[in-house]
This record gives sequence, C-alpha cells and structure tokens, in this order.
Amino acid sequence: MTRSLSWILIGALAVSACAGPIETRVQTHQVIAAAAPKQFTLSPKDAPENRDLAMTRDLVAKSLIAKGYQSAPDASILVHVALSGRAADIAVDGGEKDSSHTIASAKQQKRFQSCKDQEHRLTVSLFDQARGTKLYTGNAAEYHCKGTIAQSVPFLVDSALSGLDRELTEAPSKTIRTRQGVE
Repeated sequence: MTRSLSWILIGALAVSACAGPIETRVQTHQVIAAAAPKQFTLSPKDAPENRDLAMTRDLVAKSLIAKGYQSAPDASILVHVALSGRAADIAVDGGEKDSSHTIASAKQQKRFQSCKDQEHRLTVSLFDQARGTKLYTGNAAEYHCKGTIAQSVPFLVDSALSGLDRELTEAPSKTIRTRQGVE
C-alpha cells in the first residue's frame, strides 16, 4: 500500500510539472492615438512563408477589425507582426555595448520537468505612415514545455493588443496575465 501511494505521488508530481498556470508576460505602449479613419494594412511579407506566422497575421487583422479598424491596401497605418520561438534557457540582450539591456532573461527549468521550455513571443507594432510615427507597440511572451506556438498564438494576440486605443502613456505598461493550460 505504501509503495503504491509513493508511485501515485511521484506520478502526480510529474504530471503537475507539465500542466498548470501559464503566465503571459505583456508589455504595451500606446504612444499616440490613431487618426480617423482607422485603416490599416499589414507590412509586406519579407520572410519565407511560415504557417504559424500567416495564422498570426490573420488573427491580428481579425482582432484589429473587431476593435473598429478597417483593412485597406493604401491605409495610413502599417501593422508589423513578429513571431518567434526560442529555447527559454538562452538569454537575449539588445542595445549597444555600453547601453545593453536584457530583452529576455534565461529561464531555469522547473524541478521534475520532463522537457525544456520554449519561449513563444509576439510583437505587434502599428505605425502612422503619414505622420512618420509609431502609434502602438504590444508584445506578449509565454514559456511552454509541451505547448506549441500555434496553441499560444490566440492568447499572445489578445495580450499584445490589450493596450491598443487605451490611455496614452510615456512609458510602456507591463502586466502578467495568468491562464490554465498545457505548459
């Protein structure tokens, strides 16, 4: 009886390391308000066709339309969508030698975790081409052990666009959203 209880506890710990709350790290920045009419076009594809990126671009467009924007080929708002996946145990730094900063810290693997984490990251930027300025930037990132980037995309899109058309801010706003799912 004691042996079987031990195995049940070990099995429960192993399963719990792969499922649980997923934290979506979100940073949004509404720089200036979009001029009316709110018409957008997606930036030209400058990379080889990727199924996940194509799905993400479609979801971003649908989300913008749901927020009252209109898609038009000659629109003044240019939308750039960047999607990436990387091994989460690798840190990403940016900037110059003297002014470098951490974009993404390396993540330690959880105890009893059976696979390595991947970070799924989405950045959506809106630019006003007529004024030559950035309107908005939103990015969202999640760590996953077993979840795919395709499974993360709907949540990343919702999070990255969560600050759009909100109050103008001088600095980016950071939040953490939590949901249940497959890590």
